[in-house]
Amino acid sequence: MAKRWLVLMSILALTIGACGGGGGSPSPGGASPAGSPGAGATGTPRATTATSPAASPAGSPAATAAGSPAGSPAGSPAGSPMAVDCGTGSGDLSLAGFSAGGVEEGILRGVLDSFEAACPNYTVSFEVIAGEYQNVMLPRLGTGDAPDLFYVQQGYAQDWIDQELLQSLDENITATGFDMTHFFPGYLAPFQQDGETFGLPKDSSILAMETNDTMLADAGVTIPTTVEELEAAARTLKTSGVETPMCFAAEYARGGAFLESFGGGMLNEERTEQAIDTPESRAALDWYIQMYADGLAQTPAQMGVDWCGQALGEERVAFAFEGNWVGPAMTTTYPDIEYTVSAIPEATESATLSFTAAYAYSPDSPNPEGSWALLTFLTSQQGQQEWVDGGLVLPSRDDVTVTEPTLAEFAPFGEAAHPGEGLLPGWSAIQDAFNGALASAADGSATTDDVVNATLPAVQTALGQ
Repeated sequence: MAKRWLVLMSILALTIGACGGGGGSPSPGGASPAGSPGAGATGTPRATTATSPAASPAGSPAATAAGSPAGSPAGSPAGSPMAVDCGTGSGDLSLAGFSAGGVEEGILRGVLDSFEAACPNYTVSFEVIAGEYQNVMLPRLGTGDAPDLFYVQQGYAQDWIDQELLQSLDENITATGFDMTHFFPGYLAPFQQDGETFGLPKDSSILAMETNDTMLADAGVTIPTTVEELEAAARTLKTSGVETPMCFAAEYARGGAFLESFGGGMLNEERTEQAIDTPESRAALDWYIQMYADGLAQTPAQMGVDWCGQALGEERVAFAFEGNWVGPAMTTTYPDIEYTVSAIPEATESATLSFTAAYAYSPDSPNPEGSWALLTFLTSQQGQQEWVDGGLVLPSRDDVTVTEPTLAEFAPFGEAAHPGEGLLPGWSAIQDAFNGALASAADGSATTDDVVNATLPAVQTALGQ
């Protein structure tokens, strides 16, 4: 409690001004540094000059379903009727989150109606947090004025866990036999710390490679599956007259997929040691930076566009590396462009980055039994299948089927997903250090050593080393 009190005092000092002004669309879980996954659909990176626009499902979380529903036998067949464990509690429950529009809220309302039908002892209201989500939610959490259930975006989930703002779910998971095995590990990891789970991912977004069909066909290039093939294809395209074959955003939320593909990353698998200063990460950075140096890739800013999806749609590039939010943008803004979605090319392993938000509740929850019942319904196979069937989001579970065509193209990549952000408390400092140095490298004024040397101290500080 003392730790949360100290956190509250600092929060109030920093956010009291911001809370009064509003403005700006809330990020999926709150304000993230420019270029980090933020505004738009749950788990969708924010629109900046270096990232995607909020063209993904408006404010929507990427859906997922978890294993067996609370109270049902572990291993219940996917899609079978769910025996919801409503407990013996009752009352009015509040769910708070960020939202991007009425369509999403309508779909969510339908899922909440299904919960109320299964558990008529509860009613649920959904509160949209306008403005900067974190600035609104943190004071409420610090003063015990928390909703019964709320969204937590992965970028700052580790900070909220560290500040003791989220209730550990382990005791209830064990007591009810809630099956956790169907969650993709990359989506679940940002909400776990020291072996405990503090939130369950509500849905997901994921990076992939998008290729312009006409540009590849004109150059006689096939879709690459390895980094070597990607580089060779880019060189062929450049020789054939494509000035900039690839769009490479200078940020971890994009380039990190290649670090993972080379077997590197920011941290080791256990998140106990740095991995940015390893031969694998250095090899990935060497290659990524060389693509800039050889004129095979540019950042969106260098091309005068807002994000790589725009570069793809305007046929500035043949290759972009964006997530499922690219589908709505291409459909509405560039409907005549034919493109293909494929896996991130492999260096030594299959890898990509995932972005998500979780449902969680506070240690001060006014109705913890109801919070748990609602959380497990929403993240169960049945609850998240209904959410995904709305056609706005991807699942964070492997037992939920995606039928919306543009989303279905991204669904197979979940198994290879690594968290794209929020790996440690203090992630924003790590991300800012990496992104700043990589942007300099893209301009030719920094090297792999510079990126590593800028990032490593921030990682070590976050690890307490």
